[in-house]
Amino acid sequence: MDTHDRTLHVAIVGGGMFFADIIGQAFKDFVRGGIAGALTSVGMSHLAPAVADVKIRISAIGTRSEKSGTAGRLRDWFLEDFPDQTIAACYGDQVWRDILARQRVDVLFVATPDSLHTQPILDALDAGCDVITEKPLCLTTAEADRILAQAAKAERIVAVDMHKRFDPFVREMMVGAREKYGVLNRVRAVLEEPLEVSTEIFAWAEQSNPFAYVGCHWLDVVHHYLQVKPRAVYATGQKNLLQHWDTHHREVARRRHVEPASCKRQHAIHTWDSIDVAVTYHDGMRGDYNNHWINPAEFEGAVNQEIELYGIYGRGLVDQQDRGYREAIIGDGSRTRNPTFGGRIQHAGGHRELFGYGKASIVSGLLAIVRRRFLGESLAVLKETYPTAASQWDVVQTIEAATQVAEKNYQHFQAGRGTPVTALLSDTEIQILEPTG
Repeated sequence: MDTHDRTLHVAIVGGGMFFADIIGQAFKDFVRGGIAGALTSVGMSHLAPAVADVKIRISAIGTRSEKSGTAGRLRDWFLEDFPDQTIAACYGDQVWRDILARQRVDVLFVATPDSLHTQPILDALDAGCDVITEKPLCLTTAEADRILAQAAKAERIVAVDMHKRFDPFVREMMVGAREKYGVLNRVRAVLEEPLEVSTEIFAWAEQSNPFAYVGCHWLDVVHHYLQVKPRAVYATGQKNLLQHWDTHHREVARRRHVEPASCKRQHAIHTWDSIDVAVTYHDGMRGDYNNHWINPAEFEGAVNQEIELYGIYGRGLVDQQDRGYREAIIGDGSRTRNPTFGGRIQHAGGHRELFGYGKASIVSGLLAIVRRRFLGESLAVLKETYPTAASQWDVVQTIEAATQVAEKNYQHFQAGRGTPVTALLSDTEIQILEPTG
């Protein structure tokens, strides 16, 4: 890249659940005003003068199905605010390859389904691009190894959108946790997604599971702030609702007083309702992670999430419902809101602007890329400033181990043999411990 041209050309692949609310709105802000104004959210405002003139431009948006028209709609949504710009709307099963071949791309933002992150990342690195990817980085350590090797070879950044580590409530509890609470005995973390995620929004739910999809957030928080290494994993899960969605959707529809035909998906969805994972860390601390994606729409919050630390001298708890605000509206019921994730500000006659830790996570990755490309800073210097791909290796390893253990324990339980399987983790491998005979 010409270092005198301080412009980053960004292409986005995948619509993503939070595109309009978080990803797209964040990039509208960046296109309009750069990233300098958002650096306070990641504690980097001292760098604002050095990056104030860096421009962000969207060169392309790509999604899989041309029939859906998603990329075109998202492109048009951007052009409502920036009619003088040129943004390509692209389609295809490997749409990123067409974009990388035909468009100017410095940064590829990957918002594809969980199981389809790896190849776009590898292809972007091979094309000389930096990458920001939605979580999780990938689903297996073999994929993670390929990404890390390719990123090192290309000397490019792969940032992961792990926004929970930027949640100010969570950060306040986790920073200095050992000094405040003493030796930590246990962490308990819950993140539960609404039923519509697995039955209406994601057609790819069968290629992932709720622990991989959202459990990765709390794994990242725990591993990042407490600097612990997972050494043993035990997992069980339930397949009661989604596995039998071909019949259960009728009862759900009846309870909601709607016709079963109104359900977007009516066939069996072969994935987990929920997964419960116990991780033992190198220092003996236990982590209990509970995740599902079958929360009824009638639940008061967008999600149910909380994290709690237990130490020998004290404890801390962050619960979204307790720290949020509540509304009671006719027709909508009682709801809790979380503006700290993706709040909006719009002054009279001005543009709508996003604030919150959902945007902060993206900012941290973009800032690292800007510092690398335009300020000449090294990858080694930058690695502590954003969620790196390398920081996700242990997260991916835990996801992979838990997925294998939960499936084996499910099979054992169905056969009347209890749930006897666990996994032993090292810095390089997963060893499944399963009784024989």
